[in-house]
Amino acid sequence: MAEEKEDVVLFMTTMSSSLEVKKKCQKILTVMASVSSTHNLVEKDISQPGGLANMRETLKNPKALPPQLYSEKLGPLGGYELFENAVEDGKLLEFLKKEYTFEG
Repeated sequence: MAEEKEDVVLFMTTMSSSLEVKKKCQKILTVMASVSSTHNLVEKDISQPGGLANMRETLKNPKALPPQLYSEKLGPLGGYELFENAVEDGKLLEFLKKEYTFEG
């Protein structure tokens, strides 16, 4: 029996004028494709009305900015910097299980 895939929500924006934000979102999409056998990436565009407020409420962080990752099962996973550190450390799966802390 196959194990059920874990959903990971990516709060992102397609309307940002910031090239840096767009590149970060694209990097997350690319990297997450490598774990598509164990995790489903669910994209939520916060550009829609109420999207930013919804993201911040979900994350319980009134200052959060995209991109942010969230697990329905585990809660907030973190933003781009923590994600990138986990990838660089070869600890992406630990990050997605909320078992990763950056020691840098």
